[in-house]
Amino acid sequence: MTTTSPSTPAPPASGPGPASRPRRRWPTIVGAVVVSLLVLAVAYTAFGSQPSSPPGAGSSAADSSNAGTAFTATTLSGEKVSIPSGKPSVVFFFAASCVTCGSGAQAVAEAQLSAPGANYVAVDIDPSESEAVVRDFLTDNGAETLAYTRDTDAELAVAFEVTQLSTAIVLDASGTEVYRVVHPTTSKLRSALAEAGAE
Repeated sequence: MTTTSPSTPAPPASGPGPASRPRRRWPTIVGAVVVSLLVLAVAYTAFGSQPSSPPGAGSSAADSSNAGTAFTATTLSGEKVSIPSGKPSVVFFFAASCVTCGSGAQAVAEAQLSAPGANYVAVDIDPSESEAVVRDFLTDNGAETLAYTRDTDAELAVAFEVTQLSTAIVLDASGTEVYRVVHPTTSKLRSALAEAGAE
C-alpha cells in the first residue's frame, strides 16, 4: 500500500516576475533621490561662496551684464524665444519640486499680462525633472504662457550666478541685468520691467 504525503506549497519564486517588481522599484527610487540630493548639495556648495540677497529682497544690478549668456526657450505651443533678443526679459529660475516656486511663476505670468512687449522665460534647474513635469508645473501654476527651458547641466544657473530657487532676473534689451529678486512679486517685476524699458 502506498501512502501519499500531503503536498507542501512551493516557496515563492525569487526570480523575475510580478512579485519581485515592487522590490526593484525601491532601489531605483532611493537611488534617484540620492542622486538628486547629491546634485543639489554640489550646486549648493558651488554657489555657497557667492553673496546672496535675503529672500524677498530685490537688488538693482545695473553694472552686471549677462549679455554673453544667450539661450533659447520654447513656449508650450512650440514658439521659440531667444534671450537676449533686443527687448527686455524676465528669467525665472525654479524647480517643480520647490514648494515656494509656484507663486513666483504666477507673479512672472501676471507681469507678462501687463507688459507683453518683453520676453518671459522659466528655467528649470533640477536635472531630474522631465519636460512633462516642467510643463505640468507651469500649467498648474497659471504660467503656461511662459517660455521654458531645462538647465540640466547648470550652465545657465552658473552664468546668471543663481544661488536660490525662485529667483527672477530682469534684463534690459541688451541682456544686461537691471534687477534680481528671490520670490518675485508682480508689482516688483512691473517696476523693474519699466526700468528696463518694457512697454
